[in-house]
Formats: sequence, C-alpha cells, structure tokens
Amino acid sequence: MGQSINSIVALTGLELESPALQETISYYVEHFGLELEQHASSWAALKGTGPRGRQVMFVAGDQRRLRGLNFELDQGANLDELAKVLGNRGVRAERQSPGTLCIKDPDGTNISLSRGTSATNHGSTTEKDRPIFLSHVVINSPDAAQLVAFYVGALGLRVSDKYEKGLLTFLRADQPQHHCIGISPASYSGLNHFAMDCGTIDGVMMGVGRMKRAGFEPVWGPGRHRPGGNIFCYFEDPNGYVAEFTCDVLSISDDEQWVAKEWARTPENGNVWGTGGPTPRAIRLMNDNPTGS
Repeated sequence: MGQSINSIVALTGLELESPALQETISYYVEHFGLELEQHASSWAALKGTGPRGRQVMFVAGDQRRLRGLNFELDQGANLDELAKVLGNRGVRAERQSPGTLCIKDPDGTNISLSRGTSATNHGSTTEKDRPIFLSHVVINSPDAAQLVAFYVGALGLRVSDKYEKGLLTFLRADQPQHHCIGISPASYSGLNHFAMDCGTIDGVMMGVGRMKRAGFEPVWGPGRHRPGGNIFCYFEDPNGYVAEFTCDVLSISDDEQWVAKEWARTPENGNVWGTGGPTPRAIRLMNDNPTGS
C-alpha cells in the first residue's frame, strides 16, 4: 500500500447533520448524559465528562448525514510531510489551521487531522453515570473494502479484527484501544452508530436506567460483544441515529504480537451474554439508506 502517516493516536470527534436539532440537544443533554459545550441556532457541540471538548457536533440539515470525522495526531507530527505523503497516495490535503489538515475519504466524508497535546489521556470524572469520551464510530460504505484500504493504507490505522466476508472490520489507532473505527458494507455511505465510553459497567447500566426512566428503551442490549470485548447498549436518537453506551473495550498491550482474527457472524459472537441480538428496528436504523436513494 506504500507509505502511510502512522501518527493517528485517537478518534476525537464526529459531525452529523440533524433534521431535529433542538430535540436532539434536549435528548443528549437531558437524557443521554452529554454536556452542551457550545451552540448556536444552526449547530451544537456536545462532549462527555472527560477533558476532551467538542466530541459530537450536530449541524441543522434536512436529512441524516455523516459530515465528518476528527482524528488527533501525534504531538510531533510534521503536517507538511504528512501532506506530502498523502499527496503521494493521491489524497489532497489542505491546511485548515496551523495545526490541522483536512482531507476526504473515498466516500466523501470530511476528515480532520489535528496535531494534539493529550490524545492518549481520556481523563477521569467523578460523574459515574455519564458518558466520558467518544469511544468509536462505525461507518457504512457501498465499497467497504476500498474504505478499509484507505484508512489502513493512507491513514495508517491497523486492522484489529474482522467479521467473516468483510461484514465488519475493526480498526485501531496508535493507542491500546481495540478499535476506534469500524467499517461495514451497506448500500450507502453514512453512520452506522457511534459509541460513548461510560468508564465502567455501573456507568453503562446507570445510563441505561436513566434512559429507561425517561421512556427510552434500548434497540439492542445490554450485552457484550466478543470481538473487542466491549459492553454495549444502543439507543435511537430523535434523528434516527444510533448512539451506544459502552465500556470495557479490549486493550491491546502488545501491538507487535497482536494477530487479527476473522470472526464468524453468529449470535454468540455478537452478544456473548445471550441476552438477544439487535431488534429489527436496530438493524433497520444501522443499515437502511436514510435518504431513500
């Protein structure tokens, strides 16, 4: 695949289009447990309780759409050299600011690459029932193999594990967490779901309890995935996006010794607790084309 930038240390944010912005703000702040960092009439920036800011951005629009992903680079990343390497891969990189490069992936999603200061430190919080930081994002693509090749070959992410027949590929950055991106085949390019880490099983379950008391039932979970090992519980937001509470994502302590495994797509691997698979509603939300095109 040639050169890659090999300096992405974390996924730090995503930007989504929202047809129901005010209802979305209320949902995530009052019920899901995120903090409203900043907002205007046409957008809102939300975050977990950890030190990172602006992890989920919602921008008013007519339909559900994944607008962009933000990654943090190694503190010593040379952006001029990175732009040159990306250019050699046929990827046009533009400076958005002195510390940020902007590119597009093959599906047209905006990618922001910013030189960071604390990418490997998610921080701690005393609020044990609220999401702390953005854990991972799973994206759909009509050409999942091409998208995996881009994130691995051009951006330097590594394959941690995958399901058989390319049904879902887990990619990690330069930190121990098993995956920060998942790529799944679908008829369209867009968001499958995003996950906020709640720190502990109690954090996840207290979040689930808070949502249930507010009248929101999970579309899948609680459960535990086998690939990645994480606990999960998925909910539907006012836009039809799927947002997940998670914790216990597997930590890869020895990157050189890790061997990616191909997993069978079975109910037992999807949820080792045996508490059930995704509801028909979850399957539709995570796999149907939201634009209808």
